[in-house]
Amino acid sequence: MTILEKALNAIQELSLEQQQQALNFIEYLAFNSSDQQVEEIRKASFLSDQPDISCYDLSKEWIGIANDLPDDLSTNKKYMEGYGT
Repeated sequence: MTILEKALNAIQELSLEQQQQALNFIEYLAFNSSDQQVEEIRKASFLSDQPDISCYDLSKEWIGIANDLPDDLSTNKKYMEGYGT
């Protein structure tokens, strides 16, 4: 029996409230793990000799790819109609 199967069997035997607590704990572990991964990436980028890359640098090849659209949605009066009221 795998760890996942054991965990599922154990969770099924819990009350609904306990199942929710178990789910909250699992989500916490997943969040904490992803937070640690982000920190490791951040540390690696500080140690890297490569320059930082901005969102603009990553997406600049896509700028202007769509034709016949306003440069800014705020220039479309229908889009802005009723905004802020």
